Amino acid sequence: MTARNLHHESRHESRHESRRDHRGGPRPVPDLAFFRRLLDLHEEATPYETVTAAGRVSQAFRALVMTAAAREGVIGTGSADELRRRAERTAFYARVQRSCEPLGARPLKGLSLAAWYPDDLPRPMNDLDLVVPDTAALWRVVGALVAEYGPREMDLTVLDGEARHLVVALSWPGADPLLDYETRVEILTCALTGDQGAVPLRPGLPQDPLAAGLLAVAEERFQRPFNGKDVVDVMMALAPGRTLDLPLLARTADEFSLAPELGELLELFAGTEQDTAHLPSGFGTLVTALAEASSRELRRRENWRQRHSAADPADPGPLRHGMRLTPVEPGPRPHRATDAATLHPFDGGTLLLTPVADFLLVTGALVDPALYDAATRALPAVSPAAPAC
Repeated sequence: MTARNLHHESRHESRHESRRDHRGGPRPVPDLAFFRRLLDLHEEATPYETVTAAGRVSQAFRALVMTAAAREGVIGTGSADELRRRAERTAFYARVQRSCEPLGARPLKGLSLAAWYPDDLPRPMNDLDLVVPDTAALWRVVGALVAEYGPREMDLTVLDGEARHLVVALSWPGADPLLDYETRVEILTCALTGDQGAVPLRPGLPQDPLAAGLLAVAEERFQRPFNGKDVVDVMMALAPGRTLDLPLLARTADEFSLAPELGELLELFAGTEQDTAHLPSGFGTLVTALAEASSRELRRRENWRQRHSAADPADPGPLRHGMRLTPVEPGPRPHRATDAATLHPFDGGTLLLTPVADFLLVTGALVDPALYDAATRALPAVSPAAPAC
């Protein structure tokens, strides 16, 4: 879905069903007609055509449109089973989040945004992202999940040069291996990772739930264009009847270097709403404040790029990925801390030994076989008990 399509939709009459949530305020709920307009489809497009078009954007958007169709009574045996499996996945994520909260984990998007959706239109979730305050908390969470749930795979990314900021992804096969995305939990020490350039790492999330949720959605713009699911996230976050501090949201977007992205997201949302009653009081002032902050932020980014334009374009930068060398196994391991990982340089590369698995750190998708062989030879010297993968 493009910005052009979203603005095109704003020229059409927009309607939403409304219901009352547990706070007693009216809440707009998008229907199939809304999604047809959002996807630039003919008003007579069938539910199948609408779901298929959403799937070309993303699988999560497809699931949201399927859920809206089911809410209107349009559902079949295959779609009912798919939505059932998705509900089970979300329930699993909820159990994981509850078990990790005492260890210092905080949800990023996901279930925090889902709390703003009505019960009969649950927010689809491909994965669960959990933010932790430091690497010690990360390894405690990872260790607990490995011990309790036995993930099949583990991926690791180092976001900075000294492994102070990490992303660990644990995954399980989907319930239907031919139809379902893998079940995946990501644990991060850095909530907002920026663009690996002018927009830096910002480890923490805002304390304000509205700002935390919408800025996490805005951050997605560094990886992909916004789509209809993002628009519905905003619709639910700004629903009438909710307590909103929009001036705080504008200030926080400026502070977290996300005013341009949040401004773009809100512009797309506003383009779908002709009924201004669905726009919160102060929305226009928020947009104006974001426009001013965006100009400052874009100038700052351009100045940063000019200062760094002489950098070697072949330099891969600090981002490194982990190639797993040993199985993922619960601790404790001999001579290993349960809440820390250690870097071990060897001739040609670097090993990262964690409480649950060991990795060779690499900068690309392809690994020289000679480097892999050197890493496997170096591993026993620093981890004598490490089994072969």
